[in-house]
Amino acid sequence: MEKRPMKDMMVGRQGLGCMGWSAFYESAARTTEESAAEVFKAAVDAGVTLFNTADFYGPLTAEGYGANLRLLRKCLEKSGVERSQVQIMCKLGVDTRDGSFKHNASASELRRTVDWALEQLGTDYLDILVLNREDPEVPLRESVEALAQLVAEGKGRHIGLSEFSAANVRLAASVAPICCLEMEWSLMSRDLEEQIVPTCRELGICIVAYSPLCRGLLTGAFQEAPKDFRGSGGQPRFAAENLARNLALVGQLEQIAAKKGCTASQLALAWVHAQGADVFPIPGTSSLRNLQSNLQAATLHLSPEDLAEIQQACPASEAELPRKGACGPGLRAGLHVVLKRRLQDAARPEEPAPQRASGERPEVSEEPEQL
Repeated sequence: MEKRPMKDMMVGRQGLGCMGWSAFYESAARTTEESAAEVFKAAVDAGVTLFNTADFYGPLTAEGYGANLRLLRKCLEKSGVERSQVQIMCKLGVDTRDGSFKHNASASELRRTVDWALEQLGTDYLDILVLNREDPEVPLRESVEALAQLVAEGKGRHIGLSEFSAANVRLAASVAPICCLEMEWSLMSRDLEEQIVPTCRELGICIVAYSPLCRGLLTGAFQEAPKDFRGSGGQPRFAAENLARNLALVGQLEQIAAKKGCTASQLALAWVHAQGADVFPIPGTSSLRNLQSNLQAATLHLSPEDLAEIQQACPASEAELPRKGACGPGLRAGLHVVLKRRLQDAARPEEPAPQRASGERPEVSEEPEQL
């Protein structure tokens, strides 16, 4: 895989989001240390270097806190991959230890979280310390200065941001160098294009695109909402009144993909790659087969004519439904539904996977990243 510069790092042009291995999606109940390590090793062998994690990626319990960090550590140990071969970006500033989502980007909490994350990962540095969303109770300058101090101490190499406005990206960059901004970007998530993308490019900040397949919607695999937080009020695009319209857009993409000899998900992922050399998509998956499909998208060339046809089939104006539920409790309720199902599923014996008939829609090729 081609590598591209991100500050002083050379980063594989496509990364891997790890959230779905441990949290919030039905796939998490099926992911084992062995299967995650297999996907991790195959990704590294293919040239993937960037892995996205967070301290709160895990069940919303004290015991589940940090589950994704510990799993990523197991992947490194089981695969034999050297720590220096990969870049780990870790989101900070959200505390879920008591089962709720709370912002806490104070200097003391960021230091505690980084020290704790390093211990869970079994490493002495993180490549990118990512401030996850704006904490309304803590001045942004204080948070960025705290991360800059951690970088100065060698606990991180760079500072990143996640889900920030253009104005606050500019403010953060005035305090300390910013490596990247992590934002949702897909054919159905385009609200960053008008202000945030130009600001990042003016400031030399790369964009890490999470959920480049719109949380699996652009894979063409759904005929109804999934039985996790996406279908429990956390994602309006999966609500019954919106899903049919969105699936019609996916159907148009499938027609274009058929002419290109690829799948709709590969076409949609290639579209994100085509947005610029400073864009690094991080689709997530727990499936080796889906990993290979996503990796092929990184080599798919889209001509100006292809891009125009895709734009016509799925214009930005058709994709402006809210990315997330307007109410925090609705999202939290959806996440708790997932956790309850995971506990129930864990008590049942595993059933063999059904055989897929010819012509049947593929399984979802992305367990999407980031909340």
